[in-house]
Amino acid sequence: MVGIGLLTILVDIATANNTVAIVLAAPIAKQISEEYKISPIKTASLLDTCSCIAQGIIPYGAQLLVAASLAGISSVKIIPFLYYPYLLAVFVVISIIVDRKTADF
Repeated sequence: MVGIGLLTILVDIATANNTVAIVLAAPIAKQISEEYKISPIKTASLLDTCSCIAQGIIPYGAQLLVAASLAGISSVKIIPFLYYPYLLAVFVVISIIVDRKTADF
């Protein structure tokens, strides 16, 4: 699950687009999920959530660029005030830990 999340985050950082990151990472994530018996629902959730985390943090992502242009500041100045992506990351990690403890291996 951590591998799927990191793969999605890295692809999102490279493409700066959620949809493209999910489409590119999905085939590899599917292979990983089949090999390690991760449910398709959990895999889809990890792809979507992790792409949102990366997209919300990168300073060249569309969301931060629009917000920065509206505020008339650099997108980098907004990063310390980004609570949602960081909280989302914390809950994804908690979800992975809890799911890992309850998994049947």
